[in-house]
Formats: sequence, C-alpha cells, structure tokens
Amino acid sequence: MPDLISRTAAIFLCALAGLSAQCTLPPAPGAGTPDTTFDTFFTQNGPGWTGADGTYSLLLPNGENLWIWSDSFIGTVNPQTRLRSSALFQAHNSLTIQDQTTNTLTTVGYPPKTSSFFSPTNSSDWFWPGDGIAIQTSPGVYLIKVLLLEWTGVFQFVGNSVATISYPSMKLESIQPIALPDLTIEWGTRLFKVGAYFYLYGIMDPGTANKLPYVARFSALSDLTDPSEWQYWNATSHAWVSGQSNATPMTGVPAITNEYSVNLLDAATGPFFLMTGMDPQNPPYPGWEYVTTYYSCTPQGPWTTRTVVYTTPETGAPGCSAGTLYTYDPKAHPEFPSSAGILVSYNVNAGDPADLVCANDYKPTFIRVPITGLELTGGRD
Repeated sequence: MPDLISRTAAIFLCALAGLSAQCTLPPAPGAGTPDTTFDTFFTQNGPGWTGADGTYSLLLPNGENLWIWSDSFIGTVNPQTRLRSSALFQAHNSLTIQDQTTNTLTTVGYPPKTSSFFSPTNSSDWFWPGDGIAIQTSPGVYLIKVLLLEWTGVFQFVGNSVATISYPSMKLESIQPIALPDLTIEWGTRLFKVGAYFYLYGIMDPGTANKLPYVARFSALSDLTDPSEWQYWNATSHAWVSGQSNATPMTGVPAITNEYSVNLLDAATGPFFLMTGMDPQNPPYPGWEYVTTYYSCTPQGPWTTRTVVYTTPETGAPGCSAGTLYTYDPKAHPEFPSSAGILVSYNVNAGDPADLVCANDYKPTFIRVPITGLELTGGRD
C-alpha cells in the first residue's frame, strides 16, 4: 500500500501557497444527518473496548485508523440487553485501531490490559488525551505523538505532556511534560502541520460557558515540549507573538466546547479551514445540543460562516434508568471521505452515573455534514 503519510506530507509544503488572508470559501455547510454505518460499527460488545468519549482519530501509515479515547469501558457488554456488568469505567484513556478492510476494531494492549494506556507519575492524577500526529523519522520508521492533559481532584488541570508511541509496535516509549508557563490554557485539542509550521490548538476554560479557543505554532516538532519556542496568535495586533500571556482568543468564535477540531480541507472554491465544535453558551450545560462549524482562510482565523449543522437529539433524553443524557465535544474526521459529507463525531454521556451501566448511554455518535464542492481527498492533515 502507498505510504499515505508521506504522500500527504508532500502536499503540506504547498498548502499555504494556495491560501491567503483572502480566499474563496465554500457555501455554508448543509444540515447533518446520522451516519448509521459508523454508529453501528462503534456499538461494540467486546471483548475489548465497548465505549468511551474523547473520540480523536488519526490516519496510520498503513491506511488503518487510530482512535484515541478518554474515559473508557474495556471488557464485555451483553449483546442482547446492551448492559454492562458495572457502571464504573475501567480506564481514563485507551487506544483502538480500526481496520476498514476487515471491519474490525482492536483494543491496543488488550488482553490483558484493561487500565489506562497512559498514566501520570502521580497516581492521584489521570490523563485525558488530546490529538495525535504520526511522523516518519526515517524511511518506513514512524513515531506517534499524542497530547496528554493531566487532571487531579475535582477536574483541576495540572499540565500537558506528550506521549511518544513507536509504530507499528504501538509500544509506549515515553511521556514527557510540556514546560507550560502557566495553566490558563489547556493545549492539545488539535495538532497538525501546514507549510513550515505545526499548529497547536487549546482552550481557555474559566469554568463557565465562556470557553475561548487559542492557537500557537512552532517550526519543529521537537519544540512541542518547549513553549519558549512557540509563537502565539494575537488577534488584536494580527500577529504571531512570543509569550502565552500575550496570546488572545481567535476571533469569530463566541465560545466553543473544550474539545474541538480544525482541519484543512479542499473544495471546488479552493482550500479552507473548518472548525467544528459545540456552542457551550446557548443553551448552557447540560443542555448543549448545537453542533457548530466555522470557516477560515488561515489556521488562526478570523472565523466566519458560523453554522449550526446539527441538533443532537440525545440531549435531555431519558437515560436507561435514572437520569437524562447530554452531548459534547464534536470533532470532524476528514480521513473518512464520503459524498454524504464530512464525518463528525460527538459524545453521548449520562448525567446520572447509574445510567452508565447501559452501553447505549455512553458512546460516540456520528453524523455526516455536507459541504458543497468538498473534494473527497480525506483532508490535508
């Protein structure tokens, strides 16, 4: 099979050449519709992965797909009742590999591992993963870098790290802390390279609905753990600046949920960037229901064409026994092209933990969002 990552990297070098502050954006996206194929595929009964949130994806060099998950159930589900043996999840994170040729999902490390794939040094803390990127270090030799967000106590963010995984062995080689200057921005919701720079996206979350997106960039992947080498976007001065304290939110996005995606896509009108997330303000949590997209000509915005592409029907619906459901953190997955539109996931969760015994109350859900003229190339990142 052709080396998909090398082939994709070749077009990265000229990606920005076709973009400028002024570009021709495609028409606003159409209304999203459920993707029953992906919904059915991720209705897994085990043994292995049977449900999680997070829902990051990464195209692997051999054409398979790595899915990077947060809180995960690993074990079995009764296929008739879709009930788990317990409402307690086994891991704060997990990895699975999807083979579309054989229509199979493999849980990395299972059996026997049912605990978290990534674990911090402090046993009282846990990692929720962010985005990942695959890099070729020499011909046929690859490493996967995964952003990690460390948490403690009652959802207190304590820092970022970077995990390095060898491929194809999927062996965890190291976890290296990022020397953040402060903890005001949670980095890692998206990482990709376009042209000469790697772009890293994050969120400033004050604990309210006013969650705001930020972006930094750096020229070498080795700088990922050294923020002193990062440049931060300042939308007021319309410039890349030094120092996280000089960063501003990207403009055009009034607020967005903590995990969102940014992707460089091609349309008949030319290349453009798509941001996909959820409105956390109207309505506020736990009523989040509007999957929302934005367009831009550049990785840093300004973001325009704000469009509600889907209203999640699960929000506020009754759980299987005790409470109600809520939805959050949509992301686009352009590596799964279809004439029906770009693939977008969102997470379904139970407001009452007792409902987590029901596998259908805690799982990713998928829709297709049509964009007129979108080229079926699987995106550029």
